[in-house]
Amino acid sequence: MQLLDELSMIYTTCAMFYATFSHQRSAKGATLVFALAVFIAALVTAYYYHIKDPLFHQNAFALLTAVVFFRNLYGMEASLRPSRQAKRRAEVGRAKVNNATEQARVDERDLSIIKTMYQMIPVGLGSIALGFLIWNVDNAFCPTLRRWRRAVGLPWGILLEGHGW
Repeated sequence: MQLLDELSMIYTTCAMFYATFSHQRSAKGATLVFALAVFIAALVTAYYYHIKDPLFHQNAFALLTAVVFFRNLYGMEASLRPSRQAKRRAEVGRAKVNNATEQARVDERDLSIIKTMYQMIPVGLGSIALGFLIWNVDNAFCPTLRRWRRAVGLPWGILLEGHGW
């Protein structure tokens, strides 16, 4: 049962992997990314089922999450940072906004979005880190926490249900 509980994390991260890497790709490219995401999920599932080592699962989840995070960070920078937009427009032969005032407004808006995103990143990373910490504490002290949950009873025992958060 623990296997199914943990593999759902891998599958959800593979879905985010697909969404991240298939964005703005052709249908063929998106299909290849989908095949890669399914392959990664199947490989992690098979290997985890074979070795049954939670450390492998934790590392696979952390690696997939890091790949998705850094690719999204790169995508945000490449699509919003004005200096990178100019380079990208030149590469694809797209003209910038005709009016200099309008271009300045667009650049200011994009920089504001980037600032907001960088303010949100610590919240997201903090949430993931806190969840990862609670999950590891729950794994390390599961028998003790289970005993405390039974002693406390419902509804307060739910607070000690670390992996369920």
